[in-house]
Amino acid sequence: MKIAIVGDGKVGFALACQLNQEGHDVTIIENKQKVLEDTINRLDIIGVLGNGASVDVLVEAGVKECELLIAVTSQDEINIICCMLAKKLGTKNTIARIRNPEYVAGLNMMKEDLGLSMQINPEMAAALEIVRSLRFSSTIKATSFAKGRVELTEIKIREGSALIGKNLMEISSRYKSNVLFCVVQRGSQIIIPDGQTIIQENDKVSLTGSMRELEQFFKEIKLLKDKKVEEVMIVGGGRISFYLIRLLLHLGIEVKVVEMNKDVCLQLVEKFPSITVIHGDGTDHELLRSENLEDMDGFIALTDNDEENVIISMFASSLGVQNVLPKVNRVSLGFLLEKLGLENAITPKNITANQICQYVRAMQNSVGSNIESLIKIVDDQVEVLEFRVRKNCKFIGVPLKDLTLKKEMLVAYITRKGKPQIAQGDSYVEIGDTLILISKIAGLRDINDVLA
Repeated sequence: MKIAIVGDGKVGFALACQLNQEGHDVTIIENKQKVLEDTINRLDIIGVLGNGASVDVLVEAGVKECELLIAVTSQDEINIICCMLAKKLGTKNTIARIRNPEYVAGLNMMKEDLGLSMQINPEMAAALEIVRSLRFSSTIKATSFAKGRVELTEIKIREGSALIGKNLMEISSRYKSNVLFCVVQRGSQIIIPDGQTIIQENDKVSLTGSMRELEQFFKEIKLLKDKKVEEVMIVGGGRISFYLIRLLLHLGIEVKVVEMNKDVCLQLVEKFPSITVIHGDGTDHELLRSENLEDMDGFIALTDNDEENVIISMFASSLGVQNVLPKVNRVSLGFLLEKLGLENAITPKNITANQICQYVRAMQNSVGSNIESLIKIVDDQVEVLEFRVRKNCKFIGVPLKDLTLKKEMLVAYITRKGKPQIAQGDSYVEIGDTLILISKIAGLRDINDVLA
């Protein structure tokens, strides 16, 4: 698919990487020459230097032939103009990144008039991800999949875990859990497990299930405390905090915000009179302790500095706060976060890029592929795919135990009438079902590709 991206910042670059990896013909438009040159040198894509809101630049980038234009510059207005012009020039679909809360409601009303196929709000998406993650602890990395019907979680098996030395059949029998172990990462080895796979210390294990079932399982193996989130502290009062506070208050959660900028503090108090706002330095450990940090059910670090977010999150974690979530923009810090037990970090640019990539895959689905959704886990080494079962499926009505499937893959769930069920040997698919597959084989694009 021919795709143009306007804006080569954090989100634009993350998008270009993902879409290029998936085999799309990507052109990126950027007005800073050094930034553009760096990207062209690192990726096999076309670069066009110039303003994406210029008709001449868009024509030079070939948007007339593009099936999709994605505008992710730092300015909402530029993104809107880019999409309007691209639509006029013949681009079939457009996506704009819109960050200003004041624009959101109006754009929903004018989406069609502006020619927008989709608008994406990174800060709102990050806030929603944080709320979901608060259901778990800092040591559990969580992602939703299949339109939110299934959760994907990743845990590290640490010393003393009740799972060490047990195979998956024993674990299933002992805990009567309706969760599925789908990937085991052991050092550099990636294992698609079966019932005889034995869990070892330091394994990284990916599990799937509903939110309720996963919560119950994690409580049984002592990874989660049976305590409801009632009070949360946020350091940083930026855009993500604005959306997050609104969501937390809606859930009946008390909120305390620490913010250095006095004007931002006043804006927060005016907008959310029921929250507590502290004017001070969120990296000051004594200040955090004086505001009863250790009594909080959740701590979220949302300053603009990755290192500060990591350090104060470590401090919160050392005081026993169960749900600690730092915002981290640099993916390179992932290794450090894992070492510190802060796996569940929030990376807004990746959340945004993943949402847009899922939209791109849905577009492909409408022109031939029967993939409903696809995400990559375990450092992009494993794909989780959701296939729609159509008439062309070669194994409709055939029990899975009677099929010869390719190695290095696992049929995880079959969703029928909106209800996902873990796939068993006697399970089979019908037209209209969706099938969720875990695969180490990259590039599967048709449901029949699962057959050996």
